[in-house]
Amino acid sequence: MSRECGTPLGRERLFFALWPSTEVRAQIMACASATTGRPVASSGYHLTLAFAGLVAGNVRRALEIGAAHLSGAAFVCVLDEIARLGAGDIEALVPSQSPPALLGLADRLQRLVADNGGHIASRAYRPHVTLARFVAGGGSPARKPPEAVLWPAREYVLCQSRTDRPGSYDILAQWPLS
Repeated sequence: MSRECGTPLGRERLFFALWPSTEVRAQIMACASATTGRPVASSGYHLTLAFAGLVAGNVRRALEIGAAHLSGAAFVCVLDEIARLGAGDIEALVPSQSPPALLGLADRLQRLVADNGGHIASRAYRPHVTLARFVAGGGSPARKPPEAVLWPAREYVLCQSRTDRPGSYDILAQWPLS
């Protein structure tokens, strides 16, 4: 089978996300210094809104067209806790209170993905930015980071996960929030 970027020919691993500005990325990096485990590269910081999975080119086009017709208000997300996710082996920066505009945008994008044959999440959406993986010690209560991150969200993006370079992403398209 022919392959490109480590995926079957013509398929891409896609997701919608908030992508941090340089300033927000620097704030997230300061919080990452308070974690244990294997740190995530700062170039890969993002907040996933909807995961589409491995999709064909026609699905990518449908997602891009659908996203161009979605509207959403700009908002500020305050990431003010470090929590353990998954089986307790991931440390992530999370909001203690998710902005309604963030949850609404994520919900609309997840429905768009589902309507176009993409991945359907089996668990409830929880906004987060992964800081470290392979954290020892299992679950623990959320704790405060050195400083809260104020993330003004003014756009969202469609990204491709680069399976040939784990933790690397390409931004394929972006849309403004009003």
